[in-house]
This record gives sequence, structure tokens and C-alpha cells, in this order.
Amino acid sequence: MASRAIAARSPKLTASRRVTSATGPLPSIAEPLPSPLATGRHSTLGHSGCPALTRATSANVSRVPVASRPPSTSSRPPSTSNVRSVTSQRTAFVANKTITAPARVRPVGRAAVPATTRKPTEVDVLKAKVAEMEKDIVEKDERLQMAKETAETQKENIGMYKERLEAMSAKVDALNMQVDVLKTEISHLKTEDEQKKVQIGKLTSQLNDKEGIMRKLHNDVVDLRGQIRVVVRVRPMLRSEVETSVSAIEYPTINSIIVNQGSKSSGAMTFEKVFTPIFTQSQVFCEIEDFILSALHGYNVGLIAFGQTGSGKTHTMRGGDGENEGIIPRAASYLFSASKQLEATGWQFEFSLSFLEIYNNEAYDLLKNHNVVKLRLVKETVSLDGLSEHPLKKQSDMAVLLRTADANRKTASTKCNEYSSRSHAIYMWKIKAEQKSTGISTNSVLKLVDLAGSERAKESGVVGQQFKEMTNINQSLSVLQKCVSMQKSKSPHVPYRDSKLTQVLMDCLGRGNSKTMVMVNITPCEEQATESKRSIEFAAKMRDTHIGSAVQQRDQ
Repeated sequence: MASRAIAARSPKLTASRRVTSATGPLPSIAEPLPSPLATGRHSTLGHSGCPALTRATSANVSRVPVASRPPSTSSRPPSTSNVRSVTSQRTAFVANKTITAPARVRPVGRAAVPATTRKPTEVDVLKAKVAEMEKDIVEKDERLQMAKETAETQKENIGMYKERLEAMSAKVDALNMQVDVLKTEISHLKTEDEQKKVQIGKLTSQLNDKEGIMRKLHNDVVDLRGQIRVVVRVRPMLRSEVETSVSAIEYPTINSIIVNQGSKSSGAMTFEKVFTPIFTQSQVFCEIEDFILSALHGYNVGLIAFGQTGSGKTHTMRGGDGENEGIIPRAASYLFSASKQLEATGWQFEFSLSFLEIYNNEAYDLLKNHNVVKLRLVKETVSLDGLSEHPLKKQSDMAVLLRTADANRKTASTKCNEYSSRSHAIYMWKIKAEQKSTGISTNSVLKLVDLAGSERAKESGVVGQQFKEMTNINQSLSVLQKCVSMQKSKSPHVPYRDSKLTQVLMDCLGRGNSKTMVMVNITPCEEQATESKRSIEFAAKMRDTHIGSAVQQRDQ
């Protein structure tokens, strides 16, 4: 305020100071002032008498470039009126907008001064901030509006979700009620289940007891039939035999047989069973399957096919395909099916199979490259060192092993038999059984034996290697008959060691605990009557042999 009063009282002094502070003479009043639209300068300051305006004017005057000023016509200073006129014009110019100072007239002899940019005033800064704040406010208003719209949408969604929640809550309540009902039912069922378990346990115990009784009765019946059961099978006559021969066999009763040797008769001999030529493979097996079942009950079982060459031993034991299957493949099927039935009473079974061949009084493995097997007598049992064991998980496994054994077994053609077996084949099933509920476990062996046929050198016409084979076959069969005879007479010494065959069959012939069956095969032809008579006489001798009662082979 003080400076404004001084400027009002002394206009000349103020103008004089402004002129004195300038670096050069002011431009002529006649020169037009710069257009505010061209420079872009404007001002919202107060009237021309305010100190700020005076300072801005002085600054504008001082920033006029020298080059834009016209040359002075005289050396005297300008008049006070001229200074006032210039000041008033520039004040009006500043009032519009001042950003860049007008160009100054450069005096003669001085260098040009570059134009400078004025710093924004505090008002300009505040106005820029206000503009930014207004813009920010507009943006925030827009966001606020969007937020309001979103909030309305969320409110609608919340209302919808509340309705759904109420519906779900109703469903949950209904389900909870059902759960409570089910829990009650489950509780009743658990109680009934516990009662049934107790009842099942009692019934299982009774079943095990009855099964034990049935097993004992079954094996007692087998023992009552004779420790060595003997059956006879007569093969049918071949087509060539029907044309040239007649049958020498008669059947006076169901289980008896007579062999007529010309005018001589063997007399009627009775056995456990006599299979006439009309019996099929299936019918033969049905008569002996109860004997095979004893192996699953934990007893050692041996079935031996004996007879002269060409009498049908291999057909009976091995057979062919389909309905012609023999005892060995049928026994495999029967053991698997019977074990499945026994599993219902808690029994578990494991099967393994070994095939042994005795050829020229040496033992070989039919399932492992025909390797040699060493026999060792340990106390009253024989150990077969090097004999492989093959687990059986399913019935088809047996078929593969049978084909392998058939390919490795020794056979040859003779006058008596086109496919004569030149060795003894022994198929050994090892059966492990366990019933956890009673703690009983057993290890038993089922031996199915296909013996080579006895023959005469004159009749068979063999020479060379086949003659040697025949000699060893007949010798081993002779030792077998000798052991049976001495066992029948209860001799203190039975020569099992004299042959590899009798060593392997030692437990079947009375040295161990085994149920034994001998199936004697004979030929019906009259030309073979002598051999057929010898065979049934040996069968009768075996039937009268006492080998002792078999004992269940339980694990200790």
C-alpha cells in the first residue's frame, strides 16, 4: 500500500526510475504493442496502480530486446509523457496475458540479447492445480457413480444369494434328518452284523468239525478198500486185431476178470474195479477222483499205471485232446475245481509241478533241458537234487508244461508198439494247504506214474540201443515186483535202493505214508494172453500187500 501511494504521488519519479533501470532507450510510442493473441499472454491482475502491475511493467520494459527498438533521433532523454504512454499501454497488455516479454530494440553497436521465458506466477500454478483437481473430481465422480451402480448390482445379487441360501439351508436340514435316520439304521445293522458274525463263527466251527469228520470217513473208506487199491483196465481191440485175433478176456462179475490162455484159465480174480473196453476216459476218472481228493486233504497219494507194452498205459495216463484226455490233465482240472470249493471253508492252496523221467536207470528233468537229477536217500525219504518245480496258478499252465514234457520224453517204435515209451515218467504235484481259522497246514504230494511196458526181446524185435532200453525197463520192473513181494511178506529189508524207480516210489510202496492205487492195463488179444495173465497175477499180489495206513502230512 505504501508503494502504491508513493507511485500515485510521484508519477514522474516512478517513470524516471523505470526508464533509468532499462538497458536501452524505449521504443517509440508510435510503434504498435504486441498482440496478446500472438504472444498468448494474459493477466487477471488488478488495476494499473497496483504494485504487482508496476513490477510486471518494469520487468516487461526491461526485457524488451534492443534489436526491436528503433534508433534514437536525439541524445536527449524521452519526455515524461512518452514514458507514461508506454507504461499505460504495457499495463493494458499485461492485463490481458503476458507470457513472453516483447522484443526490445537493440541499440546500435550492442549485441542481441536472446528472449527469455517468464516463470509461471503463483496464480498460474494455483489455477493449474485447480484445473487438475477439477479433472480429478470429475473422474472420482464417474468412479463413484460406477461404484453406486456396482453396489446396486451387488445388493440384487445378495438378495438372490440369500434366497438360494435359504433354499439350500432347507435342503441341508432335510438331509440332516435323513442322515439321522440312516445313522439309526446303520446302528441297528451293525448290531445285527455283530450277531450274525457270532452266528457265522459258530456255524464255521461246526462246519470245520463236520468237514474233518467227512475227511476222516472218506479216507477210512479208501483205507477199507485196501492200502494198495488195484484196478484193471482192458483196452479195446484194434481194427487190425479184430480181423486176426479173438479176445481172451472174460468178465464173470462186475469187478472180476478171467484170462483164458488157450485151454487154460487163470480163474476169476477180483479187484476194486474192472474197466472193460466200453469205459471212456471220463468214466474211468470218475471212479478214481475220490482217491485224488485225498491229496487235497493232506495225504500223499500215488497212482501207478502198470502193464505190458502196447496195453494202453500212456493213453490212460496222458491221453489225447478233448474227451480223450487222460488222468493227468483231468486231475489238474479236478484239483483246481475242488480247491475252489474248499476255499469256501477257509482253505488256501498252492500248487507246483515237477516232471521226472527215469531212462536207463538214470533220472532226468523233463521240464528243464533234460538235466540230470541226483537221487539221495535221507532216512526214509528220497531227495531229488536238481529237479525243477513250476508253480501252477491256473489250469492253462498245466497244458504248457505237459507239451514240454511230451517233447522231451523218450519214445521209439517196436514190433509191439509204434509209439513205445522207453522210460518211466513220474508227474509230481506238490500241494500246500492252510486253514488259518484252525491253524492247520499240510504239505502233500500226488504222484501220477506212467511206467514203461514190460516186453520180450523175441516179440518186440529190438536190438542195439533199444535192446539196452528194454533190459533196463524190465530190470526196474522186476525190482518193483520184488519190493512188493517182500513188503507183502513183511520182510525186514525191502531192496528199494536196487533201482532208481523204486527209490522214487518208495513212499508209495510201503516205506512212507501214502495212499496207493495201481491200474493194471492189459491187452485183450489171445496172442498176448500170457503177458496179460502175468500182469493180473502181479496185480493180485499187490492187492494183498499191506503197506500201513496213510497219515495226514501236517506241518510241525
